[in-house]
Parts: sequence; C-alpha cells; structure tokens
Amino acid sequence: MAYEGVSNYCHSAYDWSVADGNPDIMTLEMGEETDSTYQVVFRSYTGALVYFHVDKASGTTKMVEYVPALDIQSDAGTINLIDYI
Repeated sequence: MAYEGVSNYCHSAYDWSVADGNPDIMTLEMGEETDSTYQVVFRSYTGALVYFHVDKASGTTKMVEYVPALDIQSDAGTINLIDYI
C-alpha cells in the first residue's frame, strides 16, 4: 500500500510526460524498511531524489528531497498517504 500510495501521489504531483519516450528516466522503488516506517524513493529525470518515509501505523508520510549533484537535502513536507490509496 505504501508503494501504491506514493506512486499515485507522484503521478499526480509530477509531470511524467517527459518520460514517455524513455520511462527509465523516472523511477519509483521501495527503499529501506524499519519496524515503524517504509521508505519509497522517487527519482526524477533531473536526477533529484525524493524520499518518502511512510509511518506504518498512521500513513503520515514525510518527504525529503535530495539533489545528489549539489549535495543538497531539504524537507519537502508531509502528506497523508491514505488520501492517495
């Protein structure tokens, strides 16, 4: 459900049309899992990564954006994953 909700959010929040000809330039994959959270990682065609930390109990999801080329990390807000299931 974490992957499905984040996928639905990403498809509504980001423009995926740039990946029509090459779908591999934008990806979504499961990351690390702890006892209390799932991590889902979105990679944009720009190379930026958005880490979604999904609380298993509540569905509250913290987003952290990371730009590897510039080594910049920033808080990107929160969403309620239940809104995207």
